[in-house]
Amino acid sequence: MLKRIPFYKIVVPVLAVNLLLVLLVILMQRSLPPVIPLFYGQPAGERELAKSIWLMIPAVVSLVLVVINVGLTKLVGDNFLQRALVGAIVAVTTLSTITIIKIMFLVGNLPI
Repeated sequence: MLKRIPFYKIVVPVLAVNLLLVLLVILMQRSLPPVIPLFYGQPAGERELAKSIWLMIPAVVSLVLVVINVGLTKLVGDNFLQRALVGAIVAVTTLSTITIIKIMFLVGNLPI
């Protein structure tokens, strides 16, 4: 079944990373403060703060984009566009991983 997904050797690890990020945020709730600076585009202050459980937003958005892009790669016949969509999946997952890890190290009381 997985082999029917275009570029499944890339898509499956990307899905795994996103699911692990969601699980990590859930497991680390006790080590995170009640609010975290998640929305950096907002003016400094309360507007950039969010509940710590919302730290899953980048990973969930990445998961949604993975599903959408995998569906699009099945519809698109052009190999270049398929590779571009898979590259976008990898880029979004990488950036969301960096964002989540950086915020955890910035505000979290991690047992490392």
